Amino acid sequence: MGSKEDEYRQLFLSEALENFEELNKLFIDLEKDHGNKRVIANIFRIIHTLKGNAMGMGYDKVAELAHVMEDVFGAIKEGEISLERELVDSLFRANDKLGDLINSLNTGKKVSYLGIKTKLSIYLKNERGDEAKEGDDSQQQVKETSQEEAVSDEQVAEGEGAEEEQSEEIEESGTSITFADVVQIPVKKMDELLNMVGELVIERDRLISYFGEHANSTLEFEGLKRISANLHYGIMNARMVQMGFLFNKFHRVLRDAAVSEKKEVQLRLKGTEVEIDRNILKIISDSLVHVVRNAVSHGIEDKDGRKKTQKPSLATVTLEANLEKDNVVLSISDDGKGIDAKIIRQKVVEKKLISKDAADQLSDHEIIRYIFEPGFSSAEKVTEISGRGVGMDVVKRSVESIGGQVLIDTQVGEGTSIHLVLPSSLALKGALLFTVSEQEYAIPLTYIDSVSYVKKADIHNIGNNLVVNYNDSSISLVFLSDIFSTMSIEDFSKTRNFEDQVKSMKEGELLNVIMAKHSGRKIGLVVDKLLRQKEIIEKKLPRPLDSSKLLSGSTILGSGSVCPVVDVASIMDSFFQTTLKTKAV
Repeated sequence: MGSKEDEYRQLFLSEALENFEELNKLFIDLEKDHGNKRVIANIFRIIHTLKGNAMGMGYDKVAELAHVMEDVFGAIKEGEISLERELVDSLFRANDKLGDLINSLNTGKKVSYLGIKTKLSIYLKNERGDEAKEGDDSQQQVKETSQEEAVSDEQVAEGEGAEEEQSEEIEESGTSITFADVVQIPVKKMDELLNMVGELVIERDRLISYFGEHANSTLEFEGLKRISANLHYGIMNARMVQMGFLFNKFHRVLRDAAVSEKKEVQLRLKGTEVEIDRNILKIISDSLVHVVRNAVSHGIEDKDGRKKTQKPSLATVTLEANLEKDNVVLSISDDGKGIDAKIIRQKVVEKKLISKDAADQLSDHEIIRYIFEPGFSSAEKVTEISGRGVGMDVVKRSVESIGGQVLIDTQVGEGTSIHLVLPSSLALKGALLFTVSEQEYAIPLTYIDSVSYVKKADIHNIGNNLVVNYNDSSISLVFLSDIFSTMSIEDFSKTRNFEDQVKSMKEGELLNVIMAKHSGRKIGLVVDKLLRQKEIIEKKLPRPLDSSKLLSGSTILGSGSVCPVVDVASIMDSFFQTTLKTKAV
C-alpha cells in the first residue's frame, strides 16, 4: 500500500511543480499587463486545479494557501478588486511560498506560510468591504479580523526579529530550481521503445541459435539474456496502469444508463489496484461501456419486476478485476433477472440463425452464446441503449482481437456475470511452437488446455466428424494440415474426408494433439510435431494477409524465420458454426 501512496505522491509532485513553473511565467506576464484577462483566467484555473489535487491528497497547507490565492484571483476576475503593485508583490511572494510548500513534501523542510496567507485574506476583506456587512455578526467578524491581524502582526514581528533569515528565504525561493522525480513520457515513445527492445530480443535469440547450431557454447550469452529480459519487462511495467484508472469513469456511465432506463442502480468496484497494459485498456474501454449499459438495460429488472421477486429496489452492478496466471479477468456482474436460454433459443430460430432442430440439440450454454452473433438482440423494443442488435458481437471481436475470451455465467432470477479474459500485456506472450507440413506455427498458451497423444483406436467417426474422448467428454478432432490446405473454413467443412485420414494411420501410431479451448468450448488440433514453449512478440499481419481467419499475426524466431500465429478463436468459431449448418441441412 505504501508503494502506491508514494507513486501517487510522486505523480502529484510532478504535476504540482509543472503548475508552479507555469504560474511563475503567468505572473511575469501579469506584472507587465495588469489587465490581461486571459492571464488572470489561466492563473485562476491552475490554482483551482492545484488546490483540488492537494485537498484530494490530504496536503492541507498547499490547499489552504492555494485557496486564498484562488479567492483573490476570483475577485480580480470579477472586477471586485484591482491589481496594484503591492498586491502583485504579495502574490509573487505567495507563489514562492506555494512552491516551497510543494517542495517540502519531498524534503520535509518546515515552511512558514501563515503570514502571507493572512495578509492576502485581510487585504481581500478590506478591499471588498466585508467588515461593513452582516450587521448581526459584526462583533464576531471584528473579533476574527483582530485575531487574523494579530497572527499577521506576529508574523511581521517574527520577520523583523529574523530579517536576515527571511530575506535569505525569499531570495532562495525566488532563485532555486527544482525538478520532479517523475518524467511524463508520451505513449507513442513508449511503444517505439518497446518495439526496439522487441527487435533486440529477436536479434539476441538469433545469435544464440546461430552459436548453438555451430556447436559452440552459449553460456556467454546468459548475461545478455538477463539484461535484455530485464529491460523488456521494465518497459512493459512502465506501460501498466491500474484498473481503477478505467473503473472510476463508469460511475457516470452507469448513472446515465440508469436514468435513461428509469432504474435505480449502484456501482461497486473491486480489484481497482490490478494492473494491465494501457493499450489493452484503450482497446476494451468501449466494449466495457457496452457491457455495463447492457447490464442495466437487459439484466436489471424494472421496479415492479424487482418488487415481485422480493429484491431490493436498488440494483447493483459490480466491476471486478482479478489476476489469473498471465491474464487479467474483468467481470461485469449484475443482480438482475439472468439470461433465459429458452428465450434466446426462440429468438435464434425466429431470426433464422439456425434451424429449430439444430437449436434443440444445443445445450443452454451453447445457445446463450448466440447473444454474440451480429444483429442479435433479445430486447422487445428499441430504446436509447438497447434493441438495435449492435454491441455484444463488437465486444467479442474487440476482446478476441487482443487474444482474449468472453465467458458467461448466468442464473435465471439471480443475475449474470460476463467475464472478459484478457492478456495482462500485448508486448510478450507465451506460445507453443509446432510444425505442420514442415512449417513452424505458434499458438498462444492462453488457448491451450493441454497437449495429448492419441491412438488410432481412440478415434471415432461420428457424422463425418472425428471425435476423441477427453476427460470424460467427447471433443472434435481436426487436422490443421487439412484446414491450411483449404481456402476457408467453409470449404474445409465441405471437402473434409476424415475416414481417409484415420485409415492412413499405422497401428500404434500416435497423433500429436493440442487440446485448445475458447469461450467454454474445446477442440483437438492435430499437428505434425510439437516443438517447445517460447515467449514471442506477435506482430499484426500486413495487407492483404490481415483478412485471414486462420492466422492472427506472426513472430520472428531465433533462426530468423517467420512463424505464423494460429487464430484459435476464429478457427473454433467458424468450425462450430459450419458444423451446425451441416447438421441443420
